[in-house]
Amino acid sequence: MSSKEKEQLERMKTLHVRGDIPKDLSIAIETFIKQAIIIGEYELDYMPSEYMESLLKTFAKYPEHATTFMDMIEILEENEMIER
Repeated sequence: MSSKEKEQLERMKTLHVRGDIPKDLSIAIETFIKQAIIIGEYELDYMPSEYMESLLKTFAKYPEHATTFMDMIEILEENEMIER
């Protein structure tokens, strides 16, 4: 793992979900971040798709967060993880 990746991993450990985010969305975000940290710490090849699926499904329930949801979809498409 590069020093930049280690820095990013340490930064992720300090992240907190804002208090005004709906509880189920907050849990989905926190769970995703915790899993991403585990992936980085153990240098695993991938994250089980259930974490991303849960995060996207929960985001989709909140139209006020549609921009973030669509940004996530775009990132997944750019990395050829999903296709239209």
